[in-house]
Amino acid sequence: MVEEGRFLVAARPPIVLANRTLVYLTGVGGWVEQGENFSGAVQREAREETGAEIRLINLKETLIIHSPDVIEDVCIVGEVGPAAIVYCRLGTPPFDPWSDQYEAVVPVTVYAGSLAARPRNVAPEEHPFFLWLHPEQLIALSDGELPLAFLLSDGAKMEGEFDFEGQRVLVRLGDSIPALLTALGPAAYGFLGRIARLTQPTRAE
Repeated sequence: MVEEGRFLVAARPPIVLANRTLVYLTGVGGWVEQGENFSGAVQREAREETGAEIRLINLKETLIIHSPDVIEDVCIVGEVGPAAIVYCRLGTPPFDPWSDQYEAVVPVTVYAGSLAARPRNVAPEEHPFFLWLHPEQLIALSDGELPLAFLLSDGAKMEGEFDFEGQRVLVRLGDSIPALLTALGPAAYGFLGRIARLTQPTRAE
């Protein structure tokens, strides 16, 4: 989800370690149910996880990412096309999505969209809070973890309640987002920026 140039990610329940708390961030989404297409699944998951309807953004072209060396541009007709389809190896850690140690490959479909209302903590046991992140923050997180306090001081916006006063809370991207950004490399900022610009308010001169 995108709003005014920032991207919405959902926090997984925190993992408390010896001297820090780790929070994995994920895109809003889930598995396709029987009888659903990809876009229908995205709209259902958005309602279930944020309590709001989603308007999907048709980007005209979809990136098909088989690996960092094999990326195609295709045009999907007849329905709103996803921003990207990332073929990841099932079970790999977030920062090694094409590890040769894993054989099963799954396609992860990434859509861009905007919410019709503010996200709510519909399922706090699954997502205790949400974050709106700028493109450069997403890219920085694709390389490693960052302190939550730093992201908030750098312009990220939190939706929901999460008391981390006195805690050293680090956040890290999970799921398909690191695979997408890693594969794009230096082109990742242009890709995210193009989506972000579509959600910026129109200025009257």
